[in-house]
Amino acid sequence: MEAPARRLRTVDGPTAQRFRSIPDGRERERLAGATARRLLLLLVVLGVAACGADPAPRSPVDQQARLTASGPADRPGALEPALLQPGGLGTGWRQSPHPPEPPPWPWLQADCPAYREGDYPAQRHRTDAVQRRYRHEPSELVATQVVEAYEPGWAVRALDDVRRVVRTCSRYDAYGASISFTLLDTPGLPAADAVVVQGRIESPGAPARSTLLVAVRHDDRLSTLNVPGPVDRSAAYAVAKRLADLLG
Repeated sequence: MEAPARRLRTVDGPTAQRFRSIPDGRERERLAGATARRLLLLLVVLGVAACGADPAPRSPVDQQARLTASGPADRPGALEPALLQPGGLGTGWRQSPHPPEPPPWPWLQADCPAYREGDYPAQRHRTDAVQRRYRHEPSELVATQVVEAYEPGWAVRALDDVRRVVRTCSRYDAYGASISFTLLDTPGLPAADAVVVQGRIESPGAPARSTLLVAVRHDDRLSTLNVPGPVDRSAAYAVAKRLADLLG
């Protein structure tokens, strides 16, 4: 019998306040969506996927419209079974409401000056996406998971796009804060199929906030989990392995 995955350890009290998706109010929602949730990713391994011509380009607007128009009956292979249950994150986590429309690419970094949409062609070949949000009641931290499906062969290139955006936007300034990403190793997972990043947001006169995000690939699907706050790395790696198992 497979040993249960170690649970992520969330620290209560002032330390838990180091990273909330955003400081407060509208700014909190903006920064959580535009920065922390979209690029702080656990498991980053440098590996270059095969590059080739993009045979059927679609604009992100067309792609989002196509995903929104498709209902569950249109989607070949439901992605919901690949979503983590709240208990997999540890004690105190509960599922939180999320928007019904398909989520944007969780690595989108529109606030990074070096970010260029055309550098990430795999998004024009995403065929489906679902998301789940989790709220840690004691600390009010919010975690997010996005599971994506791609046209055959494009999930590998989507993970390569993840590596590219992490390299391109490894450090930049936005909203009066310095945002940075550090690539971590990926113990227990194939280097070609996993990416782990630790992200930090540093603001003058305030404690630094951190988050870990994990992205893993299996076949033509990609799963990305963003867990804010102080996290035990070994437990996070165990959850990454669990995400891979859910995909497979």
